[in-house]
Amino acid sequence: MSGKNLLKHIFIVMTLHQCFNFSDSGRIKRIVGGTPVMCDEKPRVVSLRNSSSNQHLCGATIINPDFALTAAHCVRGDADQYILQLNNICVEKNSPYPEAKVEKIYTHELYNKYSRAHDLAILQIRLALDDVTWLNDSVLPTSSFGLSGECTIYGNGYTDPDIKEVSDTLQAAVVRIVSLDKCIELLGPYVAPENDYGMLCALGLTSDGCQGDSGGPLICENSLLEGISSYGMGCGVKNLPGVYTSIGPHLNWIRDVIQTYNQSRQKKQN
Repeated sequence: MSGKNLLKHIFIVMTLHQCFNFSDSGRIKRIVGGTPVMCDEKPRVVSLRNSSSNQHLCGATIINPDFALTAAHCVRGDADQYILQLNNICVEKNSPYPEAKVEKIYTHELYNKYSRAHDLAILQIRLALDDVTWLNDSVLPTSSFGLSGECTIYGNGYTDPDIKEVSDTLQAAVVRIVSLDKCIELLGPYVAPENDYGMLCALGLTSDGCQGDSGGPLICENSLLEGISSYGMGCGVKNLPGVYTSIGPHLNWIRDVIQTYNQSRQKKQN
C-alpha cells in the first residue's frame, strides 16, 4: 500500500469514528429530512437484521427471488447471523412481516473496509413467500454511463440525528448526482472516493442518509437501482454529499454470481 493510500485509509477510519461513533456493526447512514413511504410502494426495500436480536442493522434491496444487494460493510459475519425483514409490505395489524433467510454472502473481491472501495455484497436468500411475481421485473441498470440528475434514497434509519431512534416507516429523500470531481471538492481528497473505487456521490438540499441507512438503495430514472448507500460525513449537512456504491461498474460481477447460481440449481434439478 502506498503512503498516500495509507494516509487516506487512516483519515477515513478516524473520520468515521468521529462522525458516526463507528463500530464493526457498520451502522452508518439513515434518512434525514425525508418523507414517509406507503407500504407496498417499495416492497423490494427491506431491513437487514440480526437474526438473534432482530435489531435493524442496514438496508438492502431484493433484486430477484433469490438475491438481494446491500453494502459489504453491513455483513461482516456469517450468513446465518442475518435475516431480511420485508417490512415495507402491507400486513394486517399485529401480523408479522415476511422474512427471507440469508443463505450465503458474496462480498466483492475488491472491497476495502478502510477506503470503502467496492462496498457491495450480494445476499443469496430464501424468501418465505408463495407469490414472488412482483419480483419478475429487473431493477438493475444496463450501464452507469451518463448517470445524472435526481434520484431517491430509501431507508429505515434515524430521521433525526439528535433523536437516535430507528424509523418504523420507510423514509425517502431526493438527492442529486454530483461528479466525482465535485465530490472531491466538497468532501476533500481523503474522504471522497477515487475514480477506480466503483462509487458515486449524491447531494441532498435538505435531506440525506444518516446512521442506519447503509446498504439501502439509490433509485433513479425508470425505477432502476443505481447505487447502494455506503458512507458520508454527518447527516443532512448542507453541501456534503453522501457516497454510494455504483451498481453499473459491478454489473458483470452481479450477473456472474446469479448465472453461476442458476446453472448450479439447474444441474441439481436434472
